[in-house]
Amino acid sequence: MKRRSLIGRLAFLVSLGFAAIWLLSMFVTGLALRSEQTELFDEEIDQIAHLFRPIVTQALNSGFLDAATINAALQSHELSDVHEALVYQILHISEGPIIESRLYRFADVPTGAIAEGFSVTGTHTFYTTDFNDAGYAVRVGDPLEERREAFYSSLIAFLLPMLAMIPLAYVLVHWIAHTALRPLEALHREISNRGEARLDPIDASSQPPELAAITTSLNGFIIRLSKSLETERAFASVAAHELRTPIAVALAQVQRLKVEMSGSGALVAITKVEDALQRMARRVARLLQMARADAGVGMSSEQTDIGRILRYVVTESEKGSDNSGRMTLDIPDAPVVARMDADAFGIIAGNLIDNALQHGAPGQKIEVTLSPDGVLRVVNEGAVVPPEELKQLTKRLHQGPVATDGFGLGLYIIDTISRQVGSSLELYSPAQGRPAGFEARFAAPMR
Repeated sequence: MKRRSLIGRLAFLVSLGFAAIWLLSMFVTGLALRSEQTELFDEEIDQIAHLFRPIVTQALNSGFLDAATINAALQSHELSDVHEALVYQILHISEGPIIESRLYRFADVPTGAIAEGFSVTGTHTFYTTDFNDAGYAVRVGDPLEERREAFYSSLIAFLLPMLAMIPLAYVLVHWIAHTALRPLEALHREISNRGEARLDPIDASSQPPELAAITTSLNGFIIRLSKSLETERAFASVAAHELRTPIAVALAQVQRLKVEMSGSGALVAITKVEDALQRMARRVARLLQMARADAGVGMSSEQTDIGRILRYVVTESEKGSDNSGRMTLDIPDAPVVARMDADAFGIIAGNLIDNALQHGAPGQKIEVTLSPDGVLRVVNEGAVVPPEELKQLTKRLHQGPVATDGFGLGLYIIDTISRQVGSSLELYSPAQGRPAGFEARFAAPMR
């Protein structure tokens, strides 16, 4: 499941909090609206009843109309919806109900003794006045259905604009969070840019105090790591000098002894010692390369003409009698300038060529190509390496399915340095465009 970003989480949670507050506010507003509407409707029927009572009293007392005539006129009136129209009743203190609207009989009316005030039934809210001096009272009923309809209409008219503001609030909060957390995003980019090739401290001068404290602690770790790597590089350089010299001296003495004792029976033993010393020298060279790779030899960002380095490496590799004439070299005439350490590229090129010499088909050509955009390709003939075996070749001390004089370190060293310079080692078997063979490809970081 994809993890939500900090900005997304902040925008979502703040918007959720706003939504909860809005919903609570709208609930309280709904209660207040219902209470106010109920009070307004009650006041309305109170005013109607008190306004209606003196008019009816004067009409009946003056003889202008009588109760029977009024009732007859009301009963002949067109029937309206009982859930929408007001109902009313004229009461006499001694005679009881004398006049009522036609819909009154369809309403759920109050029962019991006639008393002044409000009463609520299943269908209406009624208000009954007191009896005046002439002995008349008026009862007016307002339909509850009409009240509910008015309440819901008012509530919806209020809710819809408020609910529409929630997604707008999310967008606004997201923008605010993105703006407020911009220093955090800048710190994230600075940390992402740090790695094996870059360990300079992060500038905290323009950061907020909270992030500045974090950056200061992080810079302390970066400085300690940088010093540790520098110490390892210094140790690798010293070890290279201290180990190579005695082995080279011993090998030179053995080779001299071999010449002096030519034809002797001890020549076979001397030859074995020479081979052992040469193998030891190669192993020490690989171990020192591994130490340099682990210490970050590829982290330099200096500008290097890797074409010139590659020519030198190929020339040195062809010095052995068995390798003479086996390699074809294709390098652009113009300098190929890459952003990496010269020794690091020399280690990569030397190990790729040495790997091809050791594992390629005996006597077959090895193609070494450098493109103008810094892609180094080394192709050799040989059997196809299975895909599952191909994935294991860059592991430390993995020597492959065929026994050779290798140590299982060359491709591991190349892969380590490749990752330090922000590139990668690509291996293909069969070689691209061929039915068999092996191809190694490294893309140097260009300027």
